[in-house]
Amino acid sequence: MKLLVLDLDGTLWDHEDASRLTPPYEFHDDYLVDSTGEELHLFPGIREFLEWASERFVLSIASWNVEERVRPIIEGFGLWDYFVFPKIENHPNKADMIARTLKELELSGYDVEGVIYVDDRDIHIEDVKTTVPSIRFIHMWKDAKSFEELRELLERMG
Repeated sequence: MKLLVLDLDGTLWDHEDASRLTPPYEFHDDYLVDSTGEELHLFPGIREFLEWASERFVLSIASWNVEERVRPIIEGFGLWDYFVFPKIENHPNKADMIARTLKELELSGYDVEGVIYVDDRDIHIEDVKTTVPSIRFIHMWKDAKSFEELRELLERMG
């Protein structure tokens, strides 16, 4: 099975740094309001995409964020259970996060046949490719302009 690794800020939702949000969070369908009135919105189609992708990939997260702030957001939207060995860590080393996720999956008996990494920024990709040479990168909002387009792109990639 292929591993599909997703970024969070700017990829799953419209906020640039969800770690800056202040709990408690007030959840609505596809957005939340933090205690200061700041909002975070899930991008349209993310729920349907995760449902579709979870039947075809092992899903995980590589996010430069503070887990104590961001995990409750993912849980509050009911999305946490889609992800296996998610990495939400307060450093930019996505290569290390993805490499450790691969190792954990292999040690747990998963047969990972390939890795696809989706991020709204390409600043981490050269480091990631050095660590995981066979990785395929999808630049969200450039290679795919919606989660429907992302699904179609992944279907074409096989």
